Amino acid sequence: MTLDKLRSAFLLSTFALAALASLGTPVFARGISTLKAADPNTRINVRTQPTIKSSAPQYGLPGDKVEVIKCVQDKDTKNSDLNWCEVKFVKSKAVGWIRSDFIIFADGGE
Repeated sequence: MTLDKLRSAFLLSTFALAALASLGTPVFARGISTLKAADPNTRINVRTQPTIKSSAPQYGLPGDKVEVIKCVQDKDTKNSDLNWCEVKFVKSKAVGWIRSDFIIFADGGE
């Protein structure tokens, strides 16, 4: 490979990484996790988008098992340390977004 081709490949890689970084930093799959709530009878909203402004056509219950697909920063609340996580329910295969404070992550993270 010539020096010019190496430079081009490096620049392209650098550009691609910069473009991905500009999208935010999603956290990817964390294994099978469990939904939680203070009240065991709580219906946990499963939203269509990672925001409280989106519809919640489904719900989960504390104890439901979910596969965490990815998580993104909560933008609803200024300076929030929470994330919204896209999840897939193990039993029903339903997919939607749940805020991270309703999830016990398989890897012990938040």
